[in-house]
Amino acid sequence: MRKALSLIILLLFLIPGTACAGEKIRGKYEVIGSLDKLKGAKQIEMMEFFNYSCGHCYRFLETSKRLRDKYKDKLHHKKIPIYWDNQTPYPAMAFYISDGLGLEEKFTQELFDTNFKRQINIFQPKVIGFLAKDFGIDKEVEAGMQSPKIQAKVQKAKDLAGEYKVAETPTLIINKVLKVAPSIVGGDMDQVTENLDLIFQDILSYN
Repeated sequence: MRKALSLIILLLFLIPGTACAGEKIRGKYEVIGSLDKLKGAKQIEMMEFFNYSCGHCYRFLETSKRLRDKYKDKLHHKKIPIYWDNQTPYPAMAFYISDGLGLEEKFTQELFDTNFKRQINIFQPKVIGFLAKDFGIDKEVEAGMQSPKIQAKVQKAKDLAGEYKVAETPTLIINKVLKVAPSIVGGDMDQVTENLDLIFQDILSYN
């Protein structure tokens, strides 16, 4: 009996795929939906809830490039700016305004750099105004700050963060099924990125 059991265990390790058949996606995450929805997925949809005062988010600006370079059109990375109760919505509004102008990536980088490298409070409207002037979009930003459409987008982002119970940033929602945050992985964004890479690999081969 013992020999038979040993043989079965040995075969499980020798036959490719048998040991992981039916197992969950590898990596560290919280399951917030049905894993069955990941079967046969051809694309990764990653919603990133981020905050402009978040050091982890600032680091993820750089590390996430590795994921975009690797997965290219198989990865749809949607960034969603949120703010906490003691902050103003101005940077989040600037995100949507600059996005509409095709300048979101550069303007977001400038906002983060201003906050972390220059130690300037970017949640002040006058700071947003100064940066917008440097980009030559001060009129568009001034008008956008009064736009009901922009205000609605900011509110929708905040409501969505509430639905997904976002308590830290960046919080990453993968295909509306898996939730990853720094605290789940250990706080290091390089490890978070490696963890996401592992998850993405398994989702795209999950049948």
